[in-house]
Amino acid sequence: MFYGAQYFRSPFPRRERWESDLANMRELGFNHIKLWAVWNCIEKERGKFDFEDLDALVDLAEKNDLGTVINFIPEGAPYWSFDGDRENLYRTADGLAVEYGGPANIPSSGWPGRCADDPDFSALSAAFIEATARHFAHRKGIVAFDVWNEPHLEPMYDFRSNMLCYCKHSKREFLRWLKAKYGSLGALGDAWYRHYSDWSEVEPPVRFGTWADMLDWRKFWLDNMGRWLGQRVEACKRGAPNVKVQTHVAYSGILGNKISGGLGNELGDEFVLARKVDYFGLSSFPKWLMGEEHYYRHFLHNEMVAEASGDVPFYQVELQGGAGKPGLLGGEVPSAADVRVWNYNTVTAGGKGSVYWQYAPEPSGIESPGFGLTGFKGENTPRSLSAGRCAMELSSPVLDTARRAKALNAVYVSRKSDLLCFASEKREEMYAGSLSGVFKAAYDRCIPIRFFHEDNLDSLGSSGIRVLYLPMPLVLGDSEVAALEEFVARGGTLVSEACPGLYDEAGLLEQSGAALLRLFGLGHVEVQGIKDWGEVGASLESDATFNPGAVDGGFFTGRFYRQIVAPNADSRVLARFSDGEAAAIERPMGKGRAIWIGTYPSYHYEQSGDRATGDFLAGFFDKNGYSEVRELRVSAADAAGFCAAGFCTAGPSQAPIFRLLETDSEYILACVNHGRNPADISVLLKGASEPATVHLDAADGKVVIVPKVN
Repeated sequence: MFYGAQYFRSPFPRRERWESDLANMRELGFNHIKLWAVWNCIEKERGKFDFEDLDALVDLAEKNDLGTVINFIPEGAPYWSFDGDRENLYRTADGLAVEYGGPANIPSSGWPGRCADDPDFSALSAAFIEATARHFAHRKGIVAFDVWNEPHLEPMYDFRSNMLCYCKHSKREFLRWLKAKYGSLGALGDAWYRHYSDWSEVEPPVRFGTWADMLDWRKFWLDNMGRWLGQRVEACKRGAPNVKVQTHVAYSGILGNKISGGLGNELGDEFVLARKVDYFGLSSFPKWLMGEEHYYRHFLHNEMVAEASGDVPFYQVELQGGAGKPGLLGGEVPSAADVRVWNYNTVTAGGKGSVYWQYAPEPSGIESPGFGLTGFKGENTPRSLSAGRCAMELSSPVLDTARRAKALNAVYVSRKSDLLCFASEKREEMYAGSLSGVFKAAYDRCIPIRFFHEDNLDSLGSSGIRVLYLPMPLVLGDSEVAALEEFVARGGTLVSEACPGLYDEAGLLEQSGAALLRLFGLGHVEVQGIKDWGEVGASLESDATFNPGAVDGGFFTGRFYRQIVAPNADSRVLARFSDGEAAAIERPMGKGRAIWIGTYPSYHYEQSGDRATGDFLAGFFDKNGYSEVRELRVSAADAAGFCAAGFCTAGPSQAPIFRLLETDSEYILACVNHGRNPADISVLLKGASEPATVHLDAADGKVVIVPKVN
């Protein structure tokens, strides 16, 4: 388990603090420290490397039994690495060359360096990574090298209203990618509806309009980011072949900090990146960047990154330690309770610990005086003491070896649908909000649920999933439809929102309606926009007993659009819009069933928390959540004193969270309470004669280990 703090990014903290700070980390119960290796502070002259500071810190870490992760920062490039040719710099869509400068997080400047598609520059940065890895390869305290701090297209956080990168090197790589994909200029022209006479005429799109070129531009960049990460991993392995390699995303690119997306804009795709490293992780600054629902959103990001990581261990590589920076002197300071909840969020999602950004307050620049876990003089604070208690509670060999049990309920994640929303004038927020909304309906009712990504579709049959929900599934390829057909035929429940497979992967309208017909037996009639992109209500039919959680007369509400369809003979209408058109239809298929919903209720629930819509969504899921659980019962009191047993319908953030982890010989009941009141979770496992009960105070977390019964 990883528990500790990011400590050093040159030149801070000053050397006189090092010994007492690291001794205090040990006293708190920490076992790890992370250090930045900033390129321009190490290779001050080309070919001459200065590791004095890092050597001394690694010595001190070993003295205090702290494992060390060294985080390479080639984005802080030495000024000698700029060759004077502005054509080699990152370039925005409107032609701005991004000069070397000082960002918020690199006091020594040199950011963002040159574009890594420039082979001369990427060779220089790879040489720095390789030399640094080789220097520390044989130090016993080195646990891992983090080869890329928050991988994304580096200048994008400062240029979110623009796009990157349009330098000559990236254009060359894009053409290479297009040639590999299409094979000929004629095939590219057909795909983009263009007429080219030479490859030199092909340019990446600089504005939103047609979809085909923008989708390719974004897909190229996601592949390109994976290629860049691969280059860094290879350089590190050349220098230190026996040391673990990791990276960590700034947040889930699919979700975005405030559920506004980020895949198409910042280009950090956790499902591409995680497969290239030995450890994976994320940064989270919940109280600074995630809004009032930061307990929920932080957990949600952990769940998405857990899914992206698969069998690769993941942890919270950077967790907010002090005030964030929305203003001159910082923002809200996390409480001890916040720290505890965030720690248990990560462990409950199957993560392997939390490392804070950062140990000491930042003394210089835009981030000053923020982020410190401790006080100005290195003294402990309520949050550092809470972090220490969590480290001591959770540094467990059982948790370290535990894996996530296979949840029965899942939300389908589609890169293709996300990118289509981006290509339509940066509307990723619609897709991210839909993903979150259906997940939140289960979360608010203590129903275990997971994400399931399109990249893993080949493993759907062995995933253990029984209920799969498709939010805003605008793009479904033939292979996806075939896999989903098989899932239903073998006994699964498939639930889809409106317009499944309305477009193909190139953004072309799929006029035959093949996905709708094959999966749901329905014919497409029309898509109707709701006035002002507002709400549309629907009511359940009186015999729609499929949804035991429905309340308030069986109503639910959707947003944006409704899809009008022509039902077939084997269709059963479950709900209708106010004018009588079908709003939800069920179709039996093989041993399972496929359910179509003619609007977007998930997004409505994300925005409104409407209880009837949440009950409608949650009613599709298996409320016990795992095949290993015979019965999951919850009692939780909301602010109004409401209490329910068996099926918790408390208000948002009032129901606790339960997840099941396991080793070969034990089950781990991992629980966290985001609510303002105590809660109890009772879990009856298969083979057990009595349930295990976990009592949680407000803003509390616990793990309970239960031996497996043969």
